[in-house]
Amino acid sequence: MSFIFFLSSQQTTGIQGTYTQRFVILKFFHLVEYSVLYIFFFFAYRRHRYSFLATYLFALSDEFHQTFVPGRTGKFVDSLIDIIGMAIGFVIVRILTKIKFTQKYIH
Repeated sequence: MSFIFFLSSQQTTGIQGTYTQRFVILKFFHLVEYSVLYIFFFFAYRRHRYSFLATYLFALSDEFHQTFVPGRTGKFVDSLIDIIGMAIGFVIVRILTKIKFTQKYIH
Protein backbone atom coordinates (compact mmCIF):
# COMPACT_ATOMS: atom_id res chain seq x y z
CA MET A 1 0.00 0.00 0.00
CA SER A 2 2.90 2.32 0.73
CA PHE A 3 4.37 1.59 -2.70
CA ILE A 4 1.07 2.41 -4.42
CA PHE A 5 0.80 5.60 -2.34
CA PHE A 6 4.36 6.53 -3.34
CA LEU A 7 3.64 5.95 -7.04
CA SER A 8 0.42 7.96 -6.79
CA SER A 9 2.41 10.85 -5.35
CA GLN A 10 4.58 11.07 -8.47
CA GLN A 11 3.78 13.00 -11.61
CA THR A 12 3.34 10.92 -14.75
CA THR A 13 5.05 13.40 -17.06
CA GLY A 14 8.17 11.19 -17.21
CA ILE A 15 6.30 8.46 -19.07
CA GLN A 16 7.04 8.97 -22.75
CA GLY A 17 5.06 7.95 -25.80
CA THR A 18 1.83 8.71 -27.57
CA TYR A 19 -1.40 9.25 -25.69
CA THR A 20 -2.42 5.65 -26.36
CA GLN A 21 0.93 4.25 -25.25
CA ARG A 22 0.84 6.30 -22.02
CA PHE A 23 -2.75 5.23 -21.40
CA VAL A 24 -1.89 1.54 -21.78
CA ILE A 25 1.16 1.81 -19.53
CA LEU A 26 -0.65 3.70 -16.77
CA LYS A 27 -3.69 1.41 -16.80
CA PHE A 28 -1.43 -1.66 -16.84
CA PHE A 29 0.12 -0.31 -13.62
CA HIS A 30 -3.36 -0.17 -12.09
CA LEU A 31 -4.02 -3.78 -13.03
CA VAL A 32 -0.75 -5.04 -11.59
CA GLU A 33 -0.85 -2.96 -8.41
CA TYR A 34 -4.36 -3.93 -7.45
CA SER A 35 -4.11 -7.59 -8.41
CA VAL A 36 -1.03 -7.89 -6.16
CA LEU A 37 -2.73 -5.95 -3.35
CA TYR A 38 -5.79 -8.22 -3.58
CA ILE A 39 -3.53 -11.30 -3.38
CA PHE A 40 -1.74 -9.89 -0.33
CA PHE A 41 -5.03 -9.15 1.42
CA PHE A 42 -6.35 -12.61 0.61
CA PHE A 43 -3.32 -14.43 1.98
CA ALA A 44 -3.39 -12.22 5.08
CA TYR A 45 -7.07 -12.73 5.86
CA ARG A 46 -8.23 -15.74 3.77
CA ARG A 47 -11.52 -14.06 2.87
CA HIS A 48 -12.40 -13.01 -0.66
CA ARG A 49 -15.09 -10.50 0.37
CA TYR A 50 -12.84 -8.80 2.89
CA SER A 51 -9.96 -8.75 0.41
CA PHE A 52 -12.16 -7.16 -2.25
CA LEU A 53 -13.62 -4.59 0.13
CA ALA A 54 -10.26 -3.61 1.64
CA THR A 55 -8.60 -3.38 -1.78
CA TYR A 56 -11.42 -1.36 -3.30
CA LEU A 57 -11.58 1.05 -0.37
CA PHE A 58 -7.85 1.60 -0.77
CA ALA A 59 -8.33 2.16 -4.52
CA LEU A 60 -10.96 4.82 -3.80
CA SER A 61 -8.74 6.48 -1.19
CA ASP A 62 -5.84 6.43 -3.65
CA GLU A 63 -7.91 8.21 -6.29
CA PHE A 64 -8.91 10.79 -3.65
CA HIS A 65 -5.24 11.19 -2.68
CA GLN A 66 -4.34 11.89 -6.32
CA THR A 67 -6.63 14.94 -6.35
CA PHE A 68 -4.08 16.62 -4.06
CA VAL A 69 -1.02 15.75 -6.19
CA PRO A 70 0.05 18.42 -8.70
CA GLY A 71 -0.28 17.09 -12.24
CA ARG A 72 -2.52 14.18 -11.18
CA THR A 73 -6.26 13.74 -11.05
CA GLY A 74 -8.38 11.27 -9.17
CA LYS A 75 -10.75 9.43 -11.50
CA PHE A 76 -13.57 7.13 -10.49
CA VAL A 77 -13.03 5.27 -13.79
CA ASP A 78 -9.54 4.33 -12.59
CA SER A 79 -11.06 2.68 -9.53
CA LEU A 80 -13.19 0.60 -11.91
CA ILE A 81 -10.01 -0.46 -13.70
CA ASP A 82 -8.67 -1.39 -10.28
CA ILE A 83 -11.63 -3.78 -9.95
CA ILE A 84 -10.40 -5.57 -13.07
CA GLY A 85 -7.00 -5.85 -11.37
CA MET A 86 -8.72 -7.31 -8.30
CA ALA A 87 -10.51 -9.83 -10.54
CA ILE A 88 -7.14 -10.86 -11.96
CA GLY A 89 -5.87 -11.25 -8.39
CA PHE A 90 -8.95 -13.34 -7.55
CA VAL A 91 -8.24 -15.68 -10.49
CA ILE A 92 -4.59 -16.01 -9.48
CA VAL A 93 -5.60 -16.83 -5.89
CA ARG A 94 -8.06 -19.45 -7.12
CA ILE A 95 -5.39 -21.05 -9.31
CA LEU A 96 -2.80 -21.01 -6.52
CA THR A 97 -5.17 -22.46 -3.93
CA LYS A 98 -6.34 -25.13 -6.37
CA ILE A 99 -2.72 -26.13 -7.10
CA LYS A 100 -1.95 -26.26 -3.38
CA PHE A 101 -5.09 -28.34 -2.69
CA THR A 102 -4.28 -30.72 -5.57
CA GLN A 103 -0.65 -31.18 -4.51
CA LYS A 104 -1.71 -31.85 -0.94
CA TYR A 105 -3.94 -34.79 -1.91
CA ILE A 106 -1.94 -36.26 -4.81
CA HIS A 107 1.11 -37.20 -2.73
